[in-house]
Amino acid sequence: MNARLPIQAVETEYYRLPLEPMGDAGHGAITSEELILVSVRAGGLAGQGYAYTIGRGGRAIQTLIEQDLAPLLLGQDASDVEGLWERLWRALLYVGRGGLLAFAIAALDIALWDLRGLSQGEPLYQVIGGQARAIPAYGSGVDLPKPLDALLQQVEGFLERGFPGVKVKVGRADPREDEARVAAVRRLIGDDRDLMIDANMAWTADEALERGRRLEPFRPFWLEEPTIPEDVPGHARLARELAMPIAVGESLHSVYEFQRYVQERAAGVIQIDPVTNGGITASLRALRLADAAGLATSSHYTDELSAHLLCASRNPIYLEKHAFALDAYLEEPQQVQDGRVRPTEVPGNGLHFSRPRLAPFRG
Repeated sequence: MNARLPIQAVETEYYRLPLEPMGDAGHGAITSEELILVSVRAGGLAGQGYAYTIGRGGRAIQTLIEQDLAPLLLGQDASDVEGLWERLWRALLYVGRGGLLAFAIAALDIALWDLRGLSQGEPLYQVIGGQARAIPAYGSGVDLPKPLDALLQQVEGFLERGFPGVKVKVGRADPREDEARVAAVRRLIGDDRDLMIDANMAWTADEALERGRRLEPFRPFWLEEPTIPEDVPGHARLARELAMPIAVGESLHSVYEFQRYVQERAAGVIQIDPVTNGGITASLRALRLADAAGLATSSHYTDELSAHLLCASRNPIYLEKHAFALDAYLEEPQQVQDGRVRPTEVPGNGLHFSRPRLAPFRG
């Protein structure tokens, strides 16, 4: 986009989407997902973005957008996506630097990148300098409360879809239960598929070391979020002492957090989520940090957007196909073929939400 494109309007919508009851060790029971849609209008075009939560905080994100961030965008040049990200980030630096602000900026940033793609007539992966490719996908459940038979039934569904990898939750109070569940999943999937495990920050670093060693015989492809994201030294210790790589990213809300993990060699897999990380702009910076350090990359949720973003990374090993799938509310859900996904080829991010399907859940 070379011509100036003044932003004329910013609009938001709020929805509360029901989920099949599920849960994990860090967040407990999860029964709903909040979806905040954003439209940014400029030059006769409308870029679409969104943020999500796991049931709480969505109204605060919507208010931040409407009351504090949208006024900073009106009249500004939509083509200066990176500059607008900095403008929003710095304007709320005192109360932000992550958290809810990251989610609110993300929704707008996603819409602005979509607007850039629409204006240039290019799909998002091209706009960000990526090359289209088929990226391996893995099936991911939020399944810690599931009894073993239901867990295995879920994994069988992943196998039927052709996923080359699956992920299950760990973090039950009794470590023997984790071991039995992970062992059963490994027996089911065999040795030819990858098995990821996710603790959702349930343990201290010491506990994670003990629990990780007990799970090593089942050859996890990675251990995700073993402890709280603030404990970077703890993650670095786990990365040194456990046989499996450590994966982090979904709970990192600024580029500077990613930078510290990379510098301290505290992770082997960097996972991006353009909503929780603060937008496409922030996630791209995280991917560049990972690329420069020679680290593998993957994604959290945001399946459709991440298919574009991982095409701009040097070593994208997996895209997560998450239990919170938005498929039911999209006009054209993402397709999985031979266990892989590709980015959409239409201009922009390719996300088209079905308002009629969302309508019953509007708040």
